[in-house]
Amino acid sequence: MKRKPVFAALAAAVVLAAGGGVAAASLGDDGGTSAASGTGTGATTHERAGLTRTGADDTAREDRDDRDSDDRDDNTRHGAGRDDTARHDDTDDTDDDQDDDARERAHDAAEHKAEAAAARKLAAPDALTAALAHTPGRALSAEIDDDQDGRLVWEVEILDGSGKLRHVDVSPSSGKVLDARTERGDADDVRAAKDLLTGDATSAAKAARAAAAKGTVVSVDLEEERNGYWSVETGPAEAEWSVALDGAKVTQGSDD
Repeated sequence: MKRKPVFAALAAAVVLAAGGGVAAASLGDDGGTSAASGTGTGATTHERAGLTRTGADDTAREDRDDRDSDDRDDNTRHGAGRDDTARHDDTDDTDDDQDDDARERAHDAAEHKAEAAAARKLAAPDALTAALAHTPGRALSAEIDDDQDGRLVWEVEILDGSGKLRHVDVSPSSGKVLDARTERGDADDVRAAKDLLTGDATSAAKAARAAAAKGTVVSVDLEEERNGYWSVETGPAEAEWSVALDGAKVTQGSDD
């Protein structure tokens, strides 16, 4: 009686019932056994691991892309911010320079106005007369300026009879001499002044009177160039005039 096929069928049924899979077992003629099994439910473990790694790699790449995009956006925004800051700094510097220039112009205008007002109290020719009465000689210059105490005075430079340079300060308010001092002068300048102011050469007082028709004289100064002339400034507009040493002719502008 052959029972081996029956046993094989029973074994297969048991495997199917227990595992829900597909199984086959047989007994060979030589008494050995053989079996094959499988799962009928989809991907293997290795396939699922592969999918997991692929998904993780995609996610990592997406994160890197997002970070790179954010970094580029940040750099763009920061770069634009730096450009805006630089432009604002340049604008502020320009505004500061313009403000400084405006303040300087306003200060200079106020100073020239004050000098002209002082010169109107005591005209240049009168200040020269007072200074020469105190210290005889030849006047080389006269100008309204601040003294050591910050007062506006007429500062008159005189080449005295001994060839020394003397500075005499005269008050515009009272016409009185406030100070007189000897100063060391350049020998060449002193010699040139002596040569220019000889005979009937126009004096500083005469040059100041000639230029007074152009405005309030705030300074008169002997210049050596072009055979010599008087450089005269009238205020408060700071107009420059040249007065000849021979005849006191007045021309506009300085020959400097």
